[in-house]
Amino acid sequence: MNESLLHWLALSLSKRIACLMMMSFVLLTLAWFALLYPQQQRLDSQTQEQEDVGLQLQQRQHQLAVRPSIEALEIEIARLLQPASENAERQTLENVVTARGTQLENWQPGSQPQQLQLRVQWSQFLPLFGELALARLSVPDRFELSAEQGALKTLLWLEDGDAE
Repeated sequence: MNESLLHWLALSLSKRIACLMMMSFVLLTLAWFALLYPQQQRLDSQTQEQEDVGLQLQQRQHQLAVRPSIEALEIEIARLLQPASENAERQTLENVVTARGTQLENWQPGSQPQQLQLRVQWSQFLPLFGELALARLSVPDRFELSAEQGALKTLLWLEDGDAE
């Protein structure tokens, strides 16, 4: 060790300064890798996470902006809860039967329960129940469906409380 120190002291001043500067550079580089580089990586990862959170926040704000406001939804709910036709003339079962005259196969209004037999397409079956509801009739408790020649044979039994 003493020989190394004597050899270093024997060097010219410019070489000793260069050697000290080189050793300082090596020590600073080692210190940066040991201490500062992990902190830099952590800072980079936190910055990336913050950008991701900002992007998610923008997406959520966009989704909220697209949705209707609570006031608009409350108005729509109130409108839907109102009776369909408060001032409109109440539709009777006879009107429903008349409207579906070409589909009517059999109607026995005098029997208890009343029987209504229609031949409808599959796409017309659910609207039939909608028309009965608009006619202020309850949906029949009993009905029978059978497929015949591409149509749906529908037999409805309207109980006492269902008809007007």
